[in-house]
Amino acid sequence: MTSCKKDELILPKPNMITKWQKITGHYKVYDTLGVFMYEMDIYHSDTLLENKYKVDSLTFINFDGQFSFSTVQSSITVSNYPNMLQLGMHYPLLDTNNKRFRIFGYGPQNGYNNIKNDTIIFYFEKQNILYYLHDLVPYYYCNCKHVAVKQH
Repeated sequence: MTSCKKDELILPKPNMITKWQKITGHYKVYDTLGVFMYEMDIYHSDTLLENKYKVDSLTFINFDGQFSFSTVQSSITVSNYPNMLQLGMHYPLLDTNNKRFRIFGYGPQNGYNNIKNDTIIFYFEKQNILYYLHDLVPYYYCNCKHVAVKQH
């Protein structure tokens, strides 16, 4: 006696969008009251170190309306924030007027510096205490929160 076996239908897996594809793009950035501040772009790149270690980086163009920089991203994922990104610490960082600042991005606590849907709430420190006298500008300090909304 023979029997027929029904062929299993194997469906292709849906294209999974990576964390970097979610983050990469053009953003409009607002303050916490919803007032438009500036536009910004974020790009992803990866580099192979010593032909065996892949390192992911993000490049921020026009961050805070004044800065462009790149920062290496950690391979560690916090379970509560799988789409976190890191701003890193940059100093001296030149603004569009060639004045020096220090930018320090805080971790993803409370959902900051983490993309959710198409929104990133950036939480960072910006200050010029080491440079303001030499640069002949007023002292500046900010614990800043910016709301970036990805444009499609």
